[in-house]
Amino acid sequence: MWYNVLMKNVIRSTTQTAQLFMSQYMRPGETAIDATCGNGHDTLALAKMGAGNIYGFDIQESAIRNTTELLIREGFYSEKIHLIRDGHENMRDHINEKARVIVFNLGYLPSAAKEITTRKETTLAAVKAALTLLKKDGLLCITMYSGHPGGQEEKQAVLDFAASLDERRYHAAYINLYNQRNHPPEILLITSKRGVEIEKD
Repeated sequence: MWYNVLMKNVIRSTTQTAQLFMSQYMRPGETAIDATCGNGHDTLALAKMGAGNIYGFDIQESAIRNTTELLIREGFYSEKIHLIRDGHENMRDHINEKARVIVFNLGYLPSAAKEITTRKETTLAAVKAALTLLKKDGLLCITMYSGHPGGQEEKQAVLDFAASLDERRYHAAYINLYNQRNHPPEILLITSKRGVEIEKD
């Protein structure tokens, strides 16, 4: 399996932990969304897992370029991958199909301007939009970084929102590196017990 080759220390690496969960939910040919494509690593992972249509979002042209170059370099770029320079809060303007896996990496783009970060207000709007696009028994996976300005507030807002979800419709799980210092990344997982109808505002 894909994850058996890649995973070496799944507890130590938040990226590997998130991608392991993603691999358990992804089904070949089904749609996936990378809500923060950054340097393209999650987009590439979804492609390697056999996703069909993949929608990737980022507001920075450099992120779209880096993701494209990575996919080409690794031999996974195709017409099924749609990289969109727009805020992830607008994902429903671009997608009209349900997704099996939706992934977020909050914070800033590594090796880029650290003042350009995801923000509490737009992230919450994007998470709410993502839940309307999530298939029944699909996975929403959010990796949260809280060490930068605004990061703690954003993380807490996302966790508060997850805690408020109707337990009859969703399961939410929260993973953190309990004994690690200096704001290690944390993971929020949400799965839908039943799909939500897509309605345009």
